[in-house]
Amino acid sequence: MSYSTTGENRALPASAWLAIGAAALGGMLYGYDIGIIAGALVFMKPALSLSGSEMSLIVAAVLGGGSLATLVGGPAADRYGRKSTLTLAGLVFIVGVVVTMLATGYAGALIGRLIQGIGVGLVTIVVPLYMVEVMPPAVRGRSVTLFQLCLTFGILAGYLVGYAFNASGDWRAMFATALVPAVAFVALGLVLPKSPRWLFKQGRTDEARAVLGRTHSAAEAETTYAELAAQTDDDAAAGRWSLLLAPGYRKAFFLALAIGLLNQLTGINTLLQFNTLILDQSGLGSGAAAVLGSVTVGLTNFVVTIIGLMLIDRVGRRPLLIVGTAGATLALAFMAIIHVTTAASSFQGYATLAGLIGFVIFFAIGPGIVVWLAISEVLPLAIRAKGMAVALFANSLMSAALAAVFMDIVAAAGYAGAFALLAIAVFVYMLIAIFPLPETKGRKLEEIETYFLGPARGR
Repeated sequence: MSYSTTGENRALPASAWLAIGAAALGGMLYGYDIGIIAGALVFMKPALSLSGSEMSLIVAAVLGGGSLATLVGGPAADRYGRKSTLTLAGLVFIVGVVVTMLATGYAGALIGRLIQGIGVGLVTIVVPLYMVEVMPPAVRGRSVTLFQLCLTFGILAGYLVGYAFNASGDWRAMFATALVPAVAFVALGLVLPKSPRWLFKQGRTDEARAVLGRTHSAAEAETTYAELAAQTDDDAAAGRWSLLLAPGYRKAFFLALAIGLLNQLTGINTLLQFNTLILDQSGLGSGAAAVLGSVTVGLTNFVVTIIGLMLIDRVGRRPLLIVGTAGATLALAFMAIIHVTTAASSFQGYATLAGLIGFVIFFAIGPGIVVWLAISEVLPLAIRAKGMAVALFANSLMSAALAAVFMDIVAAAGYAGAFALLAIAVFVYMLIAIFPLPETKGRKLEEIETYFLGPARGR
């Protein structure tokens, strides 16, 4: 990977590659945590004498722990630093894996999964936050969205590991394999450079300049440092939650919050969790649905995310988000029309499968690849950590709420009504991408701040 600062290509510094490695491992941890439970749960049920509701809560525990972590992760990153919080996330995840492996009953498994959720929740907020503050502007998009790519790879890896252990049924060994990327993540975290912008905010300006020199070209490091030095930051104000709603800041905060909420209102997590049931009730049949609804959709998500990764710093954030939300709206509308005009049958089942794959393609190329980057880039430094914490907390809660009521919506309005409601939400998301969201491709974070705060207060 190379980048250009003054019209010539330059190789990325070694410290920047370390940061990229952390993003890759962090994303893989998140995805692996999602994928591995699918294979393990089948064997955990008889081994731990789990009921249906207990299995649901074990799966949901990760989401609950993640919601809690996203809320506290931002303030922790502000107080203790991005690097320290990132390393802590890996350690918490390791503890969660060990507790789950040693569980002898429902309570132990639930606690272990809750701790794992706290770990991955910290990862989801701190890794994008760290990457957006460390990487040079020319490759910041690809570097941050690598997190999403490795998340999708982690899901696939979890499925494959579950398949590999399927014959033995050793669910403890399935979880034990998660220790490999987790330990590597912690080890890498110990040698990462600290965020130069966090260092500057702490008054450690010499350290900030040194880190910029390790992660940017010499010319870019100096100009970035000069822009940081020219900022007027009220450290006391930056520590207050009320700054999120202060004039200037609130526009950026509400934009990030809207992106966080609407990204889950696309229905991505809900549709992935219920895709087998949706296809079965549409007439495809449970056997084909189980295969096509997990491996095919997961592989599609991974492959298209690779394409998005290659485009994010070339095409830009807004165009990808606009195309992705427009296509996802059409895919959801198509499925709604199919369920209005046809009855459950092989045709309806395959048409629904085509709609789901189309939806995943457009989600992966747009909202999936852009969300972490958009939220972290639009927020000014003074509110970045806390703003991300609130936006991602809202994101997690929306995911849980939608999943909890989805089947009730289906019962009341059918799949046609459910798909139509999701299509409306994604259409609103498209309008957000078209109008208030600025293009941030290739722009320094300080330039983006100036867009929201104005030149007098720009960061």
